[in-house]
Amino acid sequence: MLFLSLADACRLLGIDPKTLHRWLAHAHLCLQPHPGDARKHGLSEDHLHLLARLHQRALPTLPPETTAPVSAARPPLPTELLALPTTLGALQAQLTALQQQVADLTHLLQQHAHPPGPAPQARVAQRTSKPAPSAHSSRRPASAATMPPRKPVHVLPLVEWSSAGHYVVICPQQGLLALEPESSAWFAWLATQSSFRFVGRHGRFTAHHEVERVPNGAWRAHRHIHNHSYNLRLGPTQDLTMATLEQAATTLQAHLT
Repeated sequence: MLFLSLADACRLLGIDPKTLHRWLAHAHLCLQPHPGDARKHGLSEDHLHLLARLHQRALPTLPPETTAPVSAARPPLPTELLALPTTLGALQAQLTALQQQVADLTHLLQQHAHPPGPAPQARVAQRTSKPAPSAHSSRRPASAATMPPRKPVHVLPLVEWSSAGHYVVICPQQGLLALEPESSAWFAWLATQSSFRFVGRHGRFTAHHEVERVPNGAWRAHRHIHNHSYNLRLGPTQDLTMATLEQAATTLQAHLT
């Protein structure tokens, strides 16, 4: 069936598009879509002849209906294009293998940069094991053998007010002495001493018996406070009562404030 566009129908009937639409409406006809393209609308050959008879229009000879040429067969795809999926699969496999190799190399580099430490048992063995002394180290230098021995630290006797509420006398050689303060045994013991430490209720000091420097061998109290040395005369041995010692300790303690 021959299909005519609106422009061709208007040209063959010798009318304008507005008149064509009015003739179609009077004849109760409508435009038909193109059989090959639904976006295009026009008239069939039968409708064109009907409108020509109704309105006494002579139509020229219509061109014969042309059939659409049969599309030629599509050419075959190139061999390279057909082999493209296989090539892409091989490339994907190679990429996966390269990624695995990179991961292995990275792991090896990290191991070389940060070598693992020894096992806990090995570390304990390293700490406990000591190298055997060599023959060279076992030989002491002659200078070390000839060095004089160090002098022993001199520990002074201690006279201290205890938490039990009485004074105690502690001797480095004899330990706790059973001395009653201000007794004859107390003064006899003081006469044999050159110095002692006193820790009283309100202070402390070190007492020195200045036999060579002071006539009659008077005692003095000494204490080092804030990088300064303080001395206080106590008197001879027979004056070293607990009251005298406590008074001296309190006086020296006052230098802290």
